Amino acid sequence: MTASRTAGFLGRIWFRALRVEGPALPPGPCLILLNHPNGLLDPLAAAALLDRRAGWLAKASLWKIVPLRPFLAAFRAIPVSRPRDGGATPESIQQSFRQVHERLARGGSVAMFPEGVSHSGADLAPLKTGAARIALSCPVPLAIIPAGLVYGDRATFRHSVLLRLGEPIAWGDLAGQGPEPGTVNTLMARIRAALQPLTLHAADVRRLALAQEVAWLMAEAPGSRADLEAIRLRVQGLLPPLTLLSEEGLCALEARVQAVQAWLRAKGLRPDQVGHPYAGAEVRRWLPGAALRLATAAALLLPGLLCWPPYRLAGWVAEHFTDEGDQTATLKLLGGLLLLPLWAAALSLAAGFRWGWGAALIPPLALLMAGLGLPILERAREDLQAIRGFLRRRDPAVPDLLEARRRLLEAFPELNG
Repeated sequence: MTASRTAGFLGRIWFRALRVEGPALPPGPCLILLNHPNGLLDPLAAAALLDRRAGWLAKASLWKIVPLRPFLAAFRAIPVSRPRDGGATPESIQQSFRQVHERLARGGSVAMFPEGVSHSGADLAPLKTGAARIALSCPVPLAIIPAGLVYGDRATFRHSVLLRLGEPIAWGDLAGQGPEPGTVNTLMARIRAALQPLTLHAADVRRLALAQEVAWLMAEAPGSRADLEAIRLRVQGLLPPLTLLSEEGLCALEARVQAVQAWLRAKGLRPDQVGHPYAGAEVRRWLPGAALRLATAAALLLPGLLCWPPYRLAGWVAEHFTDEGDQTATLKLLGGLLLLPLWAAALSLAAGFRWGWGAALIPPLALLMAGLGLPILERAREDLQAIRGFLRRRDPAVPDLLEARRRLLEAFPELNG
């Protein structure tokens, strides 16, 4: 199975929505450079969304993890030894560079993470020199493409992901100078400047967090289906005016945002439900579909409950074996891929011994039914959320919250984008 098919299959399982924005990749060899906020989910999401096959640079130590080797082969990964992992020599690094150059010389594309490490930091990590040195020493012309990964909730199963492609980085003036230290540093600075606006990274941690909170409060869809490109644009638009706020103004805005979030949590509402009119015609159109989805979800509930033990165990493992936010989703995905087949096999054996081997087919079929019915279960959950919003539509606090929203839009016109 090719990398794109493997990534597409796994991506549709893990993510509810995958979206790519930005210009198409130019023809010919491309060096695609991405931020790295979510462990092994990053190459999975990017490979599922890129419109061409690309090789991937991966740290050599990953080949020591036996379950990952089939995925590394499917993704046509190129091992690179890092000094921080030990064993890196000039010869091994040059060998990795040669493999990349050979692939680019054949007209292929290579993707890599110039930060060199997955992390949960607010800002981009300092870039390693590898991407710049690969480009400056490449024997054929290539396009350097920045790309940003943005997640709805990176650690949560069935959330959304956005791949935002940028324009090719201008570096023709550096191409003939070779990988000299000064040239490498100049190109690295251009790469960082191109990556930053495509992501949700920024140096000012406090203002970035506030910009993200405000952007999510203005979201107009459930978190698992939110328009991540609109949220990215809002965050990037909010950062400059938030930088100009005084300490007093910043504290006041933080307090207002926290108060609204506390009210939403107490009422169990989403931001987009506050002030929604729930017009009669809209409710009548929604009601038949919602009734059908809820009835179907009720029929899928028992098969769905069969998936709960391995799902919860994978979550428990992730919560207890890492405190790194960028590794949680990776452990959940790998744990699920390992535990779910084992669980299905155990249930089949138990059913076969208890009721005969014909019954051994029931557990895997039930698990398959639950997997295929997952979109219906998700929509039914949103229907229940819509009912909650309808019942809360006349809460006495709603007018005050709508007034606060209006003032926020007046203070930050960037939110209208």
